This record gives sequence, structure tokens and C-alpha cells, in this order.
Amino acid sequence: MSRVSIVALLSSVFALPAFAMPADLDMDGDGLASLAELQTKYPEASKDLFTEIDEDADGFINDDEFVAAVDAELLPGTTSDQ
Repeated sequence: MSRVSIVALLSSVFALPAFAMPADLDMDGDGLASLAELQTKYPEASKDLFTEIDEDADGFINDDEFVAAVDAELLPGTTSDQ
């Protein structure tokens, strides 16, 4: 495998977390955010908003649902000062 391929592969692997939910939202480290975890970072988040974001209705927000909520401007995007 060429050096360029290896660098491209490693870059894509390390770039993935930038599109996932922030670590301070997933407080228990299970890869999902509960309503309580969401309200810790976004105190204004209501149960109705949580239900709207939780597309698969499993009671948790996963990475895809979080990204979709940010894209739909249901939640503010993450920055280093949040």
C-alpha cells in the first residue's frame, strides 16, 4: 500500500468523529444520548424536540440522528466553545 493511500485511509478514519455527537453529550460513553444527557448540554431541549430527533423511537439519539438534527437546525452545531 502506498504512503498516500495509508495517509488517506488514516485521515478518513480520524475525520469521522468530527461528524459524531460530541463526547460531552454522551456522558456515559455508550454512543447514544438520552433525554437527560441532551438536556445537560442543551437545557432548552424539550421532550417533544427529543422525540422529533429520535427518528427510530428507541429512546436514544445516535450519531446519525444527532447529525440530522444539527443539519435540520433543530440543535446548534458544535464548536469548541460549547
